[in-house]
Amino acid sequence: MFGVVDPVTGIWNSKFINALVGQEANRAVRYHRPLSVLVVELDHAEHIDKELGHIQLEGLLREISERLGMSIRDTDTVAFLDADGPPHFAIVLPETNEQGATLAADKIRRGIAAHDFATGGNWQRITVSCGAATIGMMPTGEVEAGLMNRREYTGNLLREAYQALEAGRSAGTNRTSVGAFRS
Repeated sequence: MFGVVDPVTGIWNSKFINALVGQEANRAVRYHRPLSVLVVELDHAEHIDKELGHIQLEGLLREISERLGMSIRDTDTVAFLDADGPPHFAIVLPETNEQGATLAADKIRRGIAAHDFATGGNWQRITVSCGAATIGMMPTGEVEAGLMNRREYTGNLLREAYQALEAGRSAGTNRTSVGAFRS
């Protein structure tokens, strides 16, 4: 497990999740099944980072990781993406279409917003925003699985989730925005 688990949060890291998204994307394309990826970002991260000490911030990230893990199915996977910028988490949702991704993201947002975090003070209640990207079910013959490049596809799917997140940011915080992969 060394090298694929984030030492602060105790969940999978970006190296692991990138490989998993690639594998799941290939499976989704090959078998014409839906796949969704969520990118979850802590709202007001810059203010939280300034006001909380390093140890308290790490505790908050661990607590968020636990809440995310409790909000997803056993078949889903959560990972910590960024250690340097605003904290981002990724969640891989196999066999999940756009509607299911939206429901999962909304469940996550509500669960985080309703939880009393151990940080106390101004940041006892926090919110997150979610961006989602989905590979829809493709009719047989529409896309040849052999034509998809795994690394290119993985990058596009995660990038689409990030782009959906950023697009939703212009409308405010504590929101879910959805995009769809376009090959």
